Amino acid sequence: MKRIHLSSLALLLISALMSPSAQASERRFGYTYPTLTSPAGEVELENWLTWKSRPGAIRSLEVRHELEIGLTDKTQIGFSAVNWKYDARARGSSYQNTSVELIHNLSNPATDFLGSAVYGEISAGERSAAFEGKLLLEKRIGRWVIGWNGVFESEWEGDKFADFQESSGELGQTFGIAYDLTKSLSCGVEAVHKTSLEKWHAPRSSQLYCGPNVTFRRGHFFTGLTALFQTTNRTGDPSLQSRLMVGVEF
Repeated sequence: MKRIHLSSLALLLISALMSPSAQASERRFGYTYPTLTSPAGEVELENWLTWKSRPGAIRSLEVRHELEIGLTDKTQIGFSAVNWKYDARARGSSYQNTSVELIHNLSNPATDFLGSAVYGEISAGERSAAFEGKLLLEKRIGRWVIGWNGVFESEWEGDKFADFQESSGELGQTFGIAYDLTKSLSCGVEAVHKTSLEKWHAPRSSQLYCGPNVTFRRGHFFTGLTALFQTTNRTGDPSLQSRLMVGVEF
């Protein structure tokens, strides 16, 4: 566990130290994706640390290291070789899955009335597989940035990979609004709504999280912090989930 923690901190430190002079990522939110993709040939290392907690119940840290590559000026691919999780109750870390994502930009929020893109991700673990699709929308009005993602997810689980006995789905959406205080610093609010569908039947549960975020961009470096609080008061779900993002473009 300590080795995994040290490797994650090392990646975050490397990202923070490498900050050359051009403008950084377009990200303003922790959970809502932007519609613009990396230019052709550009490579970005993006790191996520997501902490989930509920007093006396849930405490976990989810870690994701993703390498994103611009295939064209409108299409980007991302690889996450090892997504892992630390569970405080189990006092240990475990491998979750490996994932590949593809984002294709349809319109530019800076030059068109509305920015848009489509997103697809496939992930596979030792006993699970999942597909996630998203429609990404973005609107810019002066210094204001408004983002919305519609989310569809299907997951299969079993005793071993490709021997799945259970299936479930999830429908959701994320929404964020941010204001650029300067060219480098933004702050705003974000909301995440999810509805779980066990075996794709009637909705099993619905959660709504809302909270503030702040992002900073300098050169090729960017970082952001989002803290979301549960407003639906479901006892089985985290009351707080916060995400720290650190990335660097090459």
